[in-house]
Amino acid sequence: MRFLTFKALASAVLLTLFAVGANAEDKSEEKLWFDTYDARQKYFESAIGPLPKDIIKMRSMAGVWPGGGLYVIPAPKIGANLAVYATSGLTNSDMPTDVRMVGFKLGADGKQVAGRLKKKTRARQPPGAAGYGYELMVVAPKGVEWPLMVLQWAVNEELANDIGLLGKVEQSDGFTVAQIDVDEAEPVNILISKALRPLPTGAQLPAGKMEILVATTITAEEMRWSRRNRRDALLQRLKDTGIGQVSKLKRESVVR
Repeated sequence: MRFLTFKALASAVLLTLFAVGANAEDKSEEKLWFDTYDARQKYFESAIGPLPKDIIKMRSMAGVWPGGGLYVIPAPKIGANLAVYATSGLTNSDMPTDVRMVGFKLGADGKQVAGRLKKKTRARQPPGAAGYGYELMVVAPKGVEWPLMVLQWAVNEELANDIGLLGKVEQSDGFTVAQIDVDEAEPVNILISKALRPLPTGAQLPAGKMEILVATTITAEEMRWSRRNRRDALLQRLKDTGIGQVSKLKRESVVR
């Protein structure tokens, strides 16, 4: 991962998406892209708090997700000592992507030494949606890195493998994933569901509708229970016990 200021990100996007001397149609697309980006930023700031100056870029998504990245946003409105770890750009107007990175490899110095872009069929866009139709968040304690690993997993699955995460969540009232490696002592299990208040739940952007999905860590016992009793029932249990959609590693199970 690397950090970029918004100014640097915007310059990179302009060079990647909109050629110099663009025609009227290209300029209209450029305006839609920036209007959507600005509207999303304003929504995040009003619902969560001021955004950091830097956005975290995923090296493996260079050229695939040129206008996207990850934010770590202090979230005192949501809870003391909490942060919102969030994607920013899955709802960009140039998404879904029509390329993927293949053969990606980093050298010992952290610089890309291999990898090329390859054309792929653009994923089906949800009707009326901006891009993939959602941004994904993890609400967790400040100063930890593992939520970024969850977001990276999700971005790779969506952009490279066309997982259609929003559709899976809507079809089953939630989506569970087991054993995501986050460089901790143990892999984590997560429940992905639509955001519940007081978290931001979504907005209408210039490019279309944006839903907010939240990945919440769950225990192995909760994972098994949700498969028998539905994922929305587990989310209700988490809400009733005061955990809600806040993630904490190694907590007690809410089911028996």
